[in-house]
Amino acid sequence: MNTTNIFVELVVVGFHTLIWIGVLILAFVPGYRNLDLEKVLTVNLALPILAMAYILGILVDRITDSLFFAHDLKMRQIEHKQADLPSFLSMRYYILYKSNDIYAQLEYSRSRLRIARASVLNFAMTTLAFLLFVWLQFGRQLPLQNLIAVSLIGLAIGLLLTLASYRSWTGLIKSYSVSVLRAYTVLHDEELKGEKKEKPKKA
Repeated sequence: MNTTNIFVELVVVGFHTLIWIGVLILAFVPGYRNLDLEKVLTVNLALPILAMAYILGILVDRITDSLFFAHDLKMRQIEHKQADLPSFLSMRYYILYKSNDIYAQLEYSRSRLRIARASVLNFAMTTLAFLLFVWLQFGRQLPLQNLIAVSLIGLAIGLLLTLASYRSWTGLIKSYSVSVLRAYTVLHDEELKGEKKEKPKKA
């Protein structure tokens, strides 16, 4: 997987993080309606915002990696325990050594699962930020029943997206793990067959 793909992956995660951080900040800003976004979000800020998104993408990726590490490891080992195979990391390095094309395809799948994993946290935080925004900015303007209705709708959508991201992540983890095992098995078997052909026959 090249550095451009990694950069794009982290920027995608980072921009999602920027969204809920922005909503969270606006929730505590009185008179936010008076803000002129055209003056605030100028072209000159494009590069700093991109840099911030990249940094946030790295942070969120590391945070979600720590949060889901135990569950991630458990799911990766489901198929691995059924056969006498090296560690998962060793198999990845072996595939990289034997076939750059196969490794690149596997890394593409790994990139998608990392985005899905980060989306679990980002959608959960987006939901929380939205609820705070609604109650802090409109709590005194809308009738209570309207506030509750908007909050429930936002909560339902947020939970649905969070759950969908989690299910996507678990599905991608299983698919990725199986693909790594199969790729390692095929490449290793081909290597063994090649070694047998190269051995000289006994006279």
